[in-house]
Amino acid sequence: MNKKLIEFLTENSFTIEENGAYAYINDYQVAVGQDRVENALYGGMATIVQAFSHLEPEQISVLQAYLKEHKKELNISKYEVTPVGVCFAVMKHFDTLMDTIKQVTYQMLELNAKNKGYCPITGEALDEATMRKLYYNNFIVFLNEASVELLNQEIEQAEQEFQNAPNNYLKGTLGAVVGGFLGAIVWVVVAVFLGFISGWIAFLISFLAGLGYDKMKGKATNIKFIISAIVTLCYVVLAMLLIYVLVAKGLMIEEGVEGSALKGFSHYLKVNAEFKAEFIGNMVLAIIFGAVGVVFSYFQMKKTIHKKQEKLN
Repeated sequence: MNKKLIEFLTENSFTIEENGAYAYINDYQVAVGQDRVENALYGGMATIVQAFSHLEPEQISVLQAYLKEHKKELNISKYEVTPVGVCFAVMKHFDTLMDTIKQVTYQMLELNAKNKGYCPITGEALDEATMRKLYYNNFIVFLNEASVELLNQEIEQAEQEFQNAPNNYLKGTLGAVVGGFLGAIVWVVVAVFLGFISGWIAFLISFLAGLGYDKMKGKATNIKFIISAIVTLCYVVLAMLLIYVLVAKGLMIEEGVEGSALKGFSHYLKVNAEFKAEFIGNMVLAIIFGAVGVVFSYFQMKKTIHKKQEKLN
């Protein structure tokens, strides 16, 4: 947690622990943590708040409508309403965060949503003598024993389903190749028609390669990152080569030289020092940007890569 968030939590009497913080606000369990924003270029840390309650479908729809209408004035960047409560994110706004939490939990109170006296998973009454404090879905939460057993069954079932699911690495690779190809085409078109050779488009290749892998339902393991990285770097090199082959062809037309573009490319590399230096310099930059794009894509993919979830205890 950053310094400003810790100051906010301390000032508002939250109990702060190693993996998060919690308090009771308007008689509801409220947990707070931080998470990295999924943005390939800029990143950043968002403050995530979860107000727990066992919500009924009609309560969920009312709360969703409220958050949609008041998102801007509440300074919320994202929100989600589920059967276990309201979760929302803010990037800064620590000066108004407590008011936001109070307003959200007040809306839950107005709807007679079950408060801290009930388990947010099962909706049953929480017995203080037997309730469990756990770290679940990145938040500290108090649950009853029945919900812990239920969640552990779901965790075990989800893990079995993942292990039994087909790998689809071949399909995933095909998707990554197609996605990366689209990014490479954009790069070549921008370079040839606009005269703008930018290594930043390596980020687009990396993003589309990962997206293509997912669209073809490749299994979400570390293999996904490896495949996306290889596809990205290959397309970066090939796209830069194609760009300069086309540049060479343009020079040939200007000079009235006949022959294939590949021969022209080879010729200018040998006799034109400026052409050679520019090609080598841009290729090096492209590979660097491609490598940086791969690193950023790793952080972008990190949450989608399957991790075996440990059972709650």
